[in-house]
Amino acid sequence: MTERLLEGRTALLTGVGSGLGRGIATSFAAAGANVALVARSNAIPDALVRDIRDAGGRAVFIKGDITDPSSLATAVDETVGTYGGIDIVVQIAAHGRSNLSRPLEDITLDEWDEHVAVTLTGCYTVAHAAYPALKASGSGRFIAITSAYGLAGDASNPIYASLKGAIRGFAKSLAKEWGDDGIAVNVFAPSSESESSNAYFAMHPEAWEGFRAAFPMRRMGNPETDIAPAIVALAGEQFRFVSGQTIPIDGGFYTTL
Repeated sequence: MTERLLEGRTALLTGVGSGLGRGIATSFAAAGANVALVARSNAIPDALVRDIRDAGGRAVFIKGDITDPSSLATAVDETVGTYGGIDIVVQIAAHGRSNLSRPLEDITLDEWDEHVAVTLTGCYTVAHAAYPALKASGSGRFIAITSAYGLAGDASNPIYASLKGAIRGFAKSLAKEWGDDGIAVNVFAPSSESESSNAYFAMHPEAWEGFRAAFPMRRMGNPETDIAPAIVALAGEQFRFVSGQTIPIDGGFYTTL
């Protein structure tokens, strides 16, 4: 039985779809949180809202675009109007092609700017819009998703590694700036399986064997049972004095850096 670690608190989540985002959303709801799913389209969130409600949780879909400050401000206002406030923000949304290998010589400036606008500027937009509500909470939590590649770099994907590293610096700065407001700011570096990664490795088992060697636990994490529970815990009161940290949830992958 899931502990109700977030009972009575409201969480705004961006970029929720399948995989990690779905795992976080369902786990937050199971822990008692009111969940607001913010996305540009209701195609996936509508089904997720139904699943959460069918399981006895509380969730709504609110339309919002993290690349549009006015849209995000409206989404924040709607969440506050629906639930009375916002205690937790989890910024998951990133550029949809972030996982594609692209050496620097093939990256145009327009492509670079497009990724920055979603993954990095989007993180700023969400934080900027949500700050007043998090401050009013008195015990706010702002959580963003980074990557081990934001620490180690990635020879095949400099955009992804650069932006994930920048998010770490942004979060550490917010932790210092927002500390007087009782807001804890942290980032997670998960190694989470997804439908696309599982399909790819099923087709290319030799690639998985090479990748698997980097994990002391010899597997990637399940979004719902391995990754999300740690994020739920950090969003609760047990870890209220933890802020400004990058926390790997990766089966030991970080030990190889």
